[in-house]
Amino acid sequence: MTKTVLYIGWVGFGNLGDDLCFDIFSETMSERAAEKGLRLEIKGLFPSSFSEFSLARMAPDLVVLGAGSLFEPVYLKPLAMAAQHSIPTLIWGSGYDSMLPGPLSPSLIDPDSAFMIRQTVQRAALIGVRGPYTLEMLEAVGAFHPDLKIAGDPGLLLKPQQEDASLPELESVQGPVIAVNWGTAANKVLGGSEQSVFDDLREVLAALPKEFTVLIYSVWPRDLAPCRNLYRELDSTNCLLLDRVPSRDELAALYRRSTLSVNMKLHANIFSAALDCPFVHLAYRMKGWDFSRSLNWTDLTVMFSDTDRREKIAGAIEAVLADAEGCKARLHSAKQHYLAEHRALADAAVSLLGGIGPAYLSQGLAGSAPGTNRMY
Repeated sequence: MTKTVLYIGWVGFGNLGDDLCFDIFSETMSERAAEKGLRLEIKGLFPSSFSEFSLARMAPDLVVLGAGSLFEPVYLKPLAMAAQHSIPTLIWGSGYDSMLPGPLSPSLIDPDSAFMIRQTVQRAALIGVRGPYTLEMLEAVGAFHPDLKIAGDPGLLLKPQQEDASLPELESVQGPVIAVNWGTAANKVLGGSEQSVFDDLREVLAALPKEFTVLIYSVWPRDLAPCRNLYRELDSTNCLLLDRVPSRDELAALYRRSTLSVNMKLHANIFSAALDCPFVHLAYRMKGWDFSRSLNWTDLTVMFSDTDRREKIAGAIEAVLADAEGCKARLHSAKQHYLAEHRALADAAVSLLGGIGPAYLSQGLAGSAPGTNRMY
């Protein structure tokens, strides 16, 4: 028996975080489904112009709001439409992002967005969200569900495909390594200035003991230029630049080889956590705070808007270096609850798929799209 699953997310744009999370979802669901004798056809989609015709052509048995900060109308529309046609929906560790610090006031959230969020959450068959900040937003807009809970970010499920993969750039490095992720959000950041955070990070990295090798890496092609800028400002005798986006296994090899990572982009922190590499989180928007709070990791998180960033970055790195194994054990323990939550969500989704069919087909929707051949 084959079932069709439609995964909604920011997929297909070369962003390693979002694309890997789609791969993780596909692998997790396919593995659990195979145990129940089900075969899944999983389609990933950025729903830029989604319509009822799109829904009819794809004929999904389940529609999923995927990983990322997706509580926005463009992503919620396919789930709202699916619910209207009796197609079950799953919210798979999705999160909320803004530059609004908590406690969140519902008056600051767009009313149309709040309406769609309420509709999507209340009609979800299964639900788990990323972190406490997301949960706070849902409560602020009145989005209730009897099973609403924090399931953690799905990126925590990341595993390497080849455990013994290596990163060529580190093969000749003998001493300890600190992985550093940098990038840009076009200054749409807490505090409004990427440059000031760049300056603080550069000064902290330049002051590290010379026995440490700093490897600068990106998780999105558009971040390569900012990473090159950071590399040019540091001493090349103990600094390396990964001048490409690493593959999944290269990323795993980097975290395995590193004592810690220092990261701007959210998924760089998430994947570091997934692979038990302690991290210092440079949170440029509230989605970063959301993830760090979910792991009780705020003591090693520096907000872009902090006025004493330089001291906090240096202090967080020093704290990890002073007890790297303790931080690794703490991180490993903090993840276990969320790994179990995601396994439970996947099992529940497979059970749901095993017992339903696309009920909306009987309503005639599937035949209502003559002359339309766009995918979305």
